[in-house]
Amino acid sequence: MDFLPLKFTFKFLELFITGLFMISPVLVFLGAILLLLAKITARIEKWNSYSKAIYFTFITALTVGYGNTVPNSGLGRFLSVVSAFVGVVLTGVIVSVALNSVMLSWQSTHDTPMESSIQSALQNVENEAFHASGQPFSQSDSLSDSLALVSDSLAGGASTGSH
Repeated sequence: MDFLPLKFTFKFLELFITGLFMISPVLVFLGAILLLLAKITARIEKWNSYSKAIYFTFITALTVGYGNTVPNSGLGRFLSVVSAFVGVVLTGVIVSVALNSVMLSWQSTHDTPMESSIQSALQNVENEAFHASGQPFSQSDSLSDSLALVSDSLAGGASTGSH
């Protein structure tokens, strides 16, 4: 028996790392823009250390903004806004890859024949109920009628409703 959470996790990691590798030119480009913004900010603000500028730029790009290092000039503040926008795009790209990896991992590990047969049975029940009553299920339908239709459909039997 497969341990499904472990299988899902390994599939996710495989897809996530592959996705990051595939978009690595975009990630490198956005990272280079942030490093360039840090260099420009350090010169404009006359900060003595480039590491302070990198720290400020990446804290701003990650939208954390501790506030212990701040630009004093208008241009420095403008560059911090640009850094924040680049950071939001960078974060969005990474989150997009992660969500896509989760979706594909889920589909590859959870779309089993049993789930497909259950979905097919539920679709049959829905179709039979629609054709029998002329309208989809309403909230007034009883639970026992719905369960009877599902069990009949899963057993391969005919619906109790008339056509």
